[in-house]
Amino acid sequence: MSPARFFAPEIREGEVLELDPEEAHHLREVRRISSGEVRLLDGRGREFVARVLRVSRREVLVLPETLARTEPHPPFRLELLLPLLKGGRTEFLVEKATELGVTRLLPFLSHRAVVRPSERTGERLHRRAIQALKQSGRLWLPEIRPPEELSRVLLRVSASHRGFAYEGGGQFLRGFFREKVREMALASGPEGGFSPEEAALLQEKGFIPLSLGPYILRAETAALFLMIAWRYETLEGSKSR
Repeated sequence: MSPARFFAPEIREGEVLELDPEEAHHLREVRRISSGEVRLLDGRGREFVARVLRVSRREVLVLPETLARTEPHPPFRLELLLPLLKGGRTEFLVEKATELGVTRLLPFLSHRAVVRPSERTGERLHRRAIQALKQSGRLWLPEIRPPEELSRVLLRVSASHRGFAYEGGGQFLRGFFREKVREMALASGPEGGFSPEEAALLQEKGFIPLSLGPYILRAETAALFLMIAWRYETLEGSKSR
């Protein structure tokens, strides 16, 4: 069984720290740990062995003792433009993006979106990413931007190799991934897809229309398809380097 992992972004080896309330609750109420050894992740490539010092209703104190392992900065970076979807599907995609190694998530609002963000949307997405980080064994937490209108999100994209899933057709993924670039941006649309105006805006900003095949995919399926295709290609690219 893998050791219990907890997220603690402000780890300093040899210095006692207090887990935040959600992580403390998970240790105390879910894992029912009262003493012993746990692992702490800082979300920036480090995992520490830590000893539980105190567990109470008010606080959980742990002592990071040794650096257990490190993970180099991801050699391939993906900025994923992610629609806000209903029924917790955006949270599901954040979870899968974290497991698959996506480095930056840019949630966006669009003309055909049926979900509007609340004050807690960003927090929910962040917590889902942390949960996936702990489960997967990955050590780098993806950056998650607050949801914004698509036009504003496009101004934040830094990768020059850009593509978007488009039901109107476009380049096949094999051709798009042929060039093993280290930084890439991919976008998929909401329920109903991108509007013609949004498709034109994406192309104006350098995004290439991409075909995901002959069938109509649900919004979450299209986003997952893109992530998995990217992950497969980058794993293959890593082998060749």
